Amino acid sequence: VQALRRENLGILAGALLLGALTGALVGGTVADALFVSCLALGLLLALRHVAGATLRWRAARARAAEVAALRPGAVARAAVREERARLTADVQAVVRAAVVDMQDGARRAAGAWDAEPVAELRGIQRAGTAATSELRRMLGLLREPVEPAPAAAADADGARIRRAEVVLAALAAADVLVEAVIAHRTGWPEAAYMTPVAVGLTVLAALTVLGRRLASGASTLLLAALVTTGTLVGHSVVEGVWMLVTVGALGWACGAWERRLTWALAGPGMLALALVHKHAQARPENLFIALVILGVGLFTGLLVRVMRSRARRARRAVGAREAELGAASAAAVLAERLTVARELHDLVSGAVGVVVMQAGAAEVLLATDRAGGRRALDVVLTTCAHTLEELDRFLAAKDGAPGSAGHDLADLRGLVDRMRLAGLAVDLTMVGDAAAAMPTVYRVVQEALLNTLRHAPGARAAVEVAAAGGRVRVVVVDDGPGPGADASRGFGLVGLAERVQSDGGTLSTGTGPEGTGFRVDATLPLPADTRLPISPAPTWAPRTAAGAGRPAAGTGAP
Repeated sequence: VQALRRENLGILAGALLLGALTGALVGGTVADALFVSCLALGLLLALRHVAGATLRWRAARARAAEVAALRPGAVARAAVREERARLTADVQAVVRAAVVDMQDGARRAAGAWDAEPVAELRGIQRAGTAATSELRRMLGLLREPVEPAPAAAADADGARIRRAEVVLAALAAADVLVEAVIAHRTGWPEAAYMTPVAVGLTVLAALTVLGRRLASGASTLLLAALVTTGTLVGHSVVEGVWMLVTVGALGWACGAWERRLTWALAGPGMLALALVHKHAQARPENLFIALVILGVGLFTGLLVRVMRSRARRARRAVGAREAELGAASAAAVLAERLTVARELHDLVSGAVGVVVMQAGAAEVLLATDRAGGRRALDVVLTTCAHTLEELDRFLAAKDGAPGSAGHDLADLRGLVDRMRLAGLAVDLTMVGDAAAAMPTVYRVVQEALLNTLRHAPGARAAVEVAAAGGRVRVVVVDDGPGPGADASRGFGLVGLAERVQSDGGTLSTGTGPEGTGFRVDATLPLPADTRLPISPAPTWAPRTAAGAGRPAAGTGAP
């Protein structure tokens, strides 16, 4: 604002200087110097608008070229890096901190095991419950669609009379009245033309500048009508400095603002005819300056219109390109958020559930089986350590790299061992080489076994991984009660389905083959083909009352 004020003061000073120099050179009066100053002021203001519109067009064109040079892939990668950095900070501050808190509690419980570790064990359970609640909240937020940014509101003040128009109209009308008073008191020759009717019509003509922004074309036609009316009734509109304000401003507004080009040209055209008709009747020597004022205003306004039109086209190109880049970035960011949601669930959700269960079991066993309670606490320590290791590996990934990928057969066997330590009976069968698909195989088995451990305590699970024919089939089935009638699909199975689908595979879940238990069945493509046929899914026989349920032939420990 201060810069604009300084600029306006500079323009005013320059106009006054031009008026003074012109008056001195031609030997004119003070009134002549003032008129020239006003004329120069109007011209300089018009040129400033033209220069400003040109600079804005060039800036918009440069921005359009800059945006056009951007590549959707590079923009999407940058957006993913930014989103991943933000999510990493959130995970560090909330999820990892919760796992570290549980690990510290388990270590304190181990240190106080020979005394009374109940408080520490209950602290682990509280921390795990809180972490589960916070994790579910984060997973829900990660899967929520991102609301688009609200569109910029239209300028509701575009078509109305503003304070600037009121000021211009007041100045123009005041000039008419002041010139009339001075002319009559000093005996100017122009006083003969300044009849009350002529002054009244001139004041009305000066006030037409009020419609400069609201309806510039119609306001200019009204001005032409007032000029013609004065000429016809013999009381011509009086010339004066007000014409620089009203005629110049309306001409400029028609060129720059009038939306309909027909009105933009018709208004000034009719006003030019009215001025020609007027000056043909009286004072023809003033016609040239009147037409110059109108023409300069209209011409500079049209220049501004052209620059603004070009700037709008450039901005539209920028908007279209930014929309394209934004769509690519949004898709990439959404994919990254879903990846983080899946990884967080797989890495933390099940592990926290195991920790809470085992901490509770350790507390219960304190009075009856202290050694068994200590084994449960060891599961807590092992689970926390393994979870932090995988979580750190995931958080360390850059540029969308799958930080938790790279699981192999040894990791799968380690997973089964941890499930057994947590109290879940697991039978594992491996047929063929499924190493190429092992990262996803690992996640399928992990999610299925964790669900069995949490939702079907005491159940037994069978895992079969069979690779042949260019694909691998993973079947995990347990002999628990199976899904209830009101069971809903949680984040884990939703994320697992997305993971399998992204690998080009299929996933089905539901009741086990005998109408009980739960079954997870995934088929994944392999890059290399084999000749071994795919083994049938394991047939599961529920345990008998006598305690049967040992591994079937062909199954065994990893």
